[in-house]
Amino acid sequence: MSLENAPVKRPFDEDISRKTKKQLLEAVENQHVSYLTPEDEGYSQLVASKYSNFVLQQSQEFPERLQEKLAWAFNTLQAEGFFHRDWVRVKGRSFPTYVSRLLIGDPGVTYKYLGLRLFPLPWTFPGRSPQNDIEEACSIIGELNAHFKEMSRKFITEKRVTDVRTGVCTSSNDEGTLVNGNQEPIETKDVTEPDASTGAETKEAENKCAIKSRDHVELESDPSKAAAESKESNSSSTSSKDASGSDTSTNSRVAHAACNLPSVNPPDTDDRPPLSLEEGTDFNVALLNYMDPSDHTLRLKEEPYYGMGELAVSWHMDTGLEKGSTVAVYSHTETEDCERDDCNKWCVGVKVQWDVDTPALAVPMNTGDSYYMLSDLNDTHQHCVVVGSHPRYSSTHRVAECSTGTLSYIQGRCRQALENLEMGGDDVGPSLKSTSIDVISFTEDIHIELEFEWLRQFWMQGNTRANERDFWRQHMEGLEGMWKQMELMTKLAIGAAMEGSSRDHHVLCESLIDYLSRRNRLRQEHVNRFGGKALVTMPSDEMPSYRPSWQATDANHPLPFDLDDIIHRLICHIDADYT
Repeated sequence: MSLENAPVKRPFDEDISRKTKKQLLEAVENQHVSYLTPEDEGYSQLVASKYSNFVLQQSQEFPERLQEKLAWAFNTLQAEGFFHRDWVRVKGRSFPTYVSRLLIGDPGVTYKYLGLRLFPLPWTFPGRSPQNDIEEACSIIGELNAHFKEMSRKFITEKRVTDVRTGVCTSSNDEGTLVNGNQEPIETKDVTEPDASTGAETKEAENKCAIKSRDHVELESDPSKAAAESKESNSSSTSSKDASGSDTSTNSRVAHAACNLPSVNPPDTDDRPPLSLEEGTDFNVALLNYMDPSDHTLRLKEEPYYGMGELAVSWHMDTGLEKGSTVAVYSHTETEDCERDDCNKWCVGVKVQWDVDTPALAVPMNTGDSYYMLSDLNDTHQHCVVVGSHPRYSSTHRVAECSTGTLSYIQGRCRQALENLEMGGDDVGPSLKSTSIDVISFTEDIHIELEFEWLRQFWMQGNTRANERDFWRQHMEGLEGMWKQMELMTKLAIGAAMEGSSRDHHVLCESLIDYLSRRNRLRQEHVNRFGGKALVTMPSDEMPSYRPSWQATDANHPLPFDLDDIIHRLICHIDADYT
């Protein structure tokens, strides 16, 4: 992935990023930027003043037995083919990541980055022990996760104590001062990187995400009441749309929440209180990475600013995380023999976001080393990964923002929508309980969210990944059944809209035209997500599955895949009443 396409800026500071990027490139051209390594004079002072929330834990301080188990786990997952290159979206185009990846985490939780929702393998197995090597490997990553929670809280607490002693002022998001690998107090800031039943523990994991949303609202299950409250609260709010086009205005949360589920629109993180020590280190997913630099098909790019070397991951800030949360990373290389002159160690680069004057850090990583980006470091700094000579695994532990990203969340949303469907009996066909514009809009938003944020996201990653995730596959098939019922609800709404010529009928027609047009556009974007070149280079077992998909002649499906004819009929119905 080129620097031009790297996700190194936030939407809210796009203008600042353009200006500072230009300044940085000019400084690079004039050779005014630099970086320091741990062997350079002034490195410790630089870390203390500009990177105090960056902590390196060297391998000799890491539990030896856990290191051995992790080496086995990484190699087992790789040998069984569980690492895959992700196809991510950058500036409207799809690119494969240089590194191969695998997500492991809390049952029922997902993680989304760069337009791709990842569905993790679980690292806990409620009520039983791991039953095969893959489950055992995932449980070992869970052991690493517990270790990282403990160490992160220790480092942050020690940093806090040190700051109090030295009179250092910390930001509201900073939980305290850290220590370096030798347990010496230091001071720093922030950094980044792009690129059967659910069981009681599944619900516990998902509830943690719900709690973090701080936006639980109890509503009647009757969708007409939910929609009515939505309309009332939206009268004083400006609406917005999410990536799938669903309504995500601030006050529409009332209509989009029930049964104590988090709203479809998480609260603005700027309005939320800082995370507690426990919340900011309660890692719920681990993104595992693997890369063999001898793979010459990768066509790696040089680090563009400091001349650090070839990049596995461009400069970036990790996205999709709780603001102010810690990131912890474990590094494992396939060999410890890297003393030769022609051998390069993997490095993590860290720099202040778009800062021209402050030198960056380039920190070599030995096998078994870990580093921590504590508190809000990921919100203010960027990081990259510089390629070494040998294959490397890493396990990046994160606090994913998942208020709208859990299985129980989307299941609850679907149940809300289906409350408006009356299936009828032997002599009476299915019908809608309400055809009010508010209720139809409410259910259509859920319909679109389900199809494009869940079903198509899951299946487009290929049958191999789907088969590896039996837990998720079963639930996706269940969600697909709910989605088909929503297709029936749309068909019933279309019939209701076209059976009259009143203003209310016209308003419903216009609303449905908007929703159907949006659905058509998103389906076409999904079909075109992978260009011809991408499909040629993609392994056959990882080819996207365009599901849900059906033929226009399929009488068992309520609506066609291409909705243009229906949209045209709705437009003609409105025009006929005006002529």
